[in-house]
Amino acid sequence: MDKAEIEARVQAMLSDVPAGLKQIGDLLQTEAKAACNLFVALTEAVVKAKDLRAAVACVAFYDAHAAVLRENKNIDLAQMREVVRRSAGTTDEKLFVDSIGLNTAIAKAIVARLSVLQALKPGVYVSSQSWGFGQVKSLDTFYGKVIIDFEGKKGHAMSLAVAGQNLEVANDEHLMTRYLKNRDEILDMAKHHPAELVRLTLQSYGPMSVQRLSERLVSAGLVKAQDWKAFWDTARRNLKADKTHPVDIPAKRTEPIRLLDEEEDFGDKWLKKFAKERDIKKIYDGTLALLAEKNGELPDSYRDTITARLNFALKGADRTDFARYAQVAVLLRRLNLSSPEEQARQAETLMEKDEQDNFLASLKGLSARDVSALASFLLAVKPDLKGLILEHLPQLSSVALGATLATLKGDEATGAAVRALLARQTSPLPTLVVWALRNREAAEEWKAPSLNDLLTQAIHIVEQRWAGENLKMRNALQAFFDSAKWLEAVCKELEPFERTVMFERIQASRSWDAASQKNLLTRMMRFDPTLTKLRRTVRTQQERQHLTSLRSLTAYKLAYDHLINVEIPNNTKDIATARSYGDLRENAEYQFAKDHQRVLLGRQDEMDRNLRVLKATDFANCPTDTADLGTRVTVATNRGTQTFTILGELDRDEALNIISCRSRLAAAVTGHKVGDAVTLPSERGTVPAVIKAIEPLDDAVRAWLAAIPTAYEPHA
Repeated sequence: MDKAEIEARVQAMLSDVPAGLKQIGDLLQTEAKAACNLFVALTEAVVKAKDLRAAVACVAFYDAHAAVLRENKNIDLAQMREVVRRSAGTTDEKLFVDSIGLNTAIAKAIVARLSVLQALKPGVYVSSQSWGFGQVKSLDTFYGKVIIDFEGKKGHAMSLAVAGQNLEVANDEHLMTRYLKNRDEILDMAKHHPAELVRLTLQSYGPMSVQRLSERLVSAGLVKAQDWKAFWDTARRNLKADKTHPVDIPAKRTEPIRLLDEEEDFGDKWLKKFAKERDIKKIYDGTLALLAEKNGELPDSYRDTITARLNFALKGADRTDFARYAQVAVLLRRLNLSSPEEQARQAETLMEKDEQDNFLASLKGLSARDVSALASFLLAVKPDLKGLILEHLPQLSSVALGATLATLKGDEATGAAVRALLARQTSPLPTLVVWALRNREAAEEWKAPSLNDLLTQAIHIVEQRWAGENLKMRNALQAFFDSAKWLEAVCKELEPFERTVMFERIQASRSWDAASQKNLLTRMMRFDPTLTKLRRTVRTQQERQHLTSLRSLTAYKLAYDHLINVEIPNNTKDIATARSYGDLRENAEYQFAKDHQRVLLGRQDEMDRNLRVLKATDFANCPTDTADLGTRVTVATNRGTQTFTILGELDRDEALNIISCRSRLAAAVTGHKVGDAVTLPSERGTVPAVIKAIEPLDDAVRAWLAAIPTAYEPHA
């Protein structure tokens, strides 16, 4: 194919780029080199035409045929990112590209995020795992956010970075779109045609497990929780009986249910179709489906085709999707379709550290079973990699850590590594402490620290500020302590002195809310009555609910939304930009961005905890017999009189002399009456004073309380 012919074909393709890409895909089967040349010419034309939608389609094509494109034309993901960047013509399109983390996103993420952002128009229906189903109200490209009316929250502002990653666009046939337009139709379907509703749900959201299906339909109010079993039994029976519209329902409830184009018999027709498959996920899933049909055995007549397709998938996932690369490598070895030399190369690839830590990247999104299979693969192929795996233990997620340690059960070197990590009293590892408390027998086999030492570390973890995976572990530990059954079992194992130390430590901690702390201590005293004498009287101020005004709580929630939807995504983008500058060890911009990330995540953690306990109040009819919440207090000192109003934890306004109930000044007068002598804090120590008056709130403060903010204000 000469240059003139390529130019002519490309010009014809520009009017319908998806159709043109299909032609190139067909050509790849017979003339790979020519097809790759045509693809490069098409991307250049797309950039020249400033057609971002076409550029996204080209990235999707690259994702499906990466191995062939790299082999024949050395086209890599960096080049495709540049195609996307240069194809953005309008201001809005440039904003969309800037919002998706282009420098670090894999091909699938680029396609998914830009497809969502380009579809966001007023009136479009969207779904979010966090917020549910909603409708786009407006798109504010000046501030880089989309306003969405979710069922549970109207007018929610979401940054474009978050929207691209978390939203799914729903078409007119989507389950929730039809539900919002005609509720009676969907409710009737749920009542009389369960199988049809399940099929519509799968069409709308894609494959999902039975549990996820249940959560989706119950949370939407389409099926009541108590009716789920009967609903699913009927739906499953009817789905299996319908051969016209087949649905794959796995035996394991944790595996996804999926719609099938036609009932798969895994015969010659299926094999011929599979031989042409170029989608990596479909290749992997199709192989697993075949093995399930053949009771785990691969018939000889299938070996050549399966080998060719899995090797194609392996090449396509190399350096682009390490999790899939790991799954395919493990599967090739399991089926005895790869040589020892190939397996060794694959293991080395997975343990390399180039632009990223490949081992950690390969674990992202893998199930515990897949992680265990990967660890077994690495250790069987190259036993000397065990040391590198053990070095990664502190960075593993709880799922990956548990699966890895289960695979290495009984290994002495692993036991030594676990003991060393659990011996870090001042900086315990949350994931490992949770694992040790959940797997006591395995931990004891490796001679891990005593239960008392683990509990000391657990309380220390609960008392710290965390983010991400460590925050989940802290919450898991708090759930342990909140379980009456678990706590009783723990108390039985501890010595009396150890119970006393634990009781005192929990009593002194401020990390539990007052109600949970009281329940925890009461359960311990019920088990061991001798602890009762250690119970200290807690001041009413500490036991009381965490109260604040609706005004301040609303402002706090707006600030939290801004942190989650603007500041943290912007920081993530800054990190990605700084990473592209080169050597991270001497990259000041990268270090600054990472330091700022730690600050932001710490603030998120703190705000998360506060929002769980804070309650709004209007301070109406507060008693004025003593100085307390909702009172206006006047005190006299040798310097004159001073009047201030005590409100909630977040409330403060210097102009109106509003102070927080948590302030030192409020603590000094709370509980005192008119005429009482008190000691007030001052810049130089303390000042003696007398309370002269305790009055209700005045009109100025009530007007301040009534001014509820509607948008985030940086100075608030």
